[in-house]
Amino acid sequence: MKYELWDVVSYGDGEPPMPFTLIERTNTFSEIYTKFVQENKNRSCVIFLKEEKEETFNIHTSPDGGTTVYERNFGYYNNKNKRKIKG
Repeated sequence: MKYELWDVVSYGDGEPPMPFTLIERTNTFSEIYTKFVQENKNRSCVIFLKEEKEETFNIHTSPDGGTTVYERNFGYYNNKNKRKIKG
């Protein structure tokens, strides 16, 4: 997880504040909160928690024309990492 500190702007009366510029990114909340307190004296800021999700793509293979189907994550070619999902 990463913590991000953004400044916010409003584009007109009655418009909600929107994140505008990334100020800092860090792994610890205490670091980002210290920066938030410092920056918030001069401009409005907001802290976001960004979860980093690993994107995975699956490859399906069938050595016997569809009777048996195996699945593995893209990039992993070792047979230990494949799962039998049909057959």
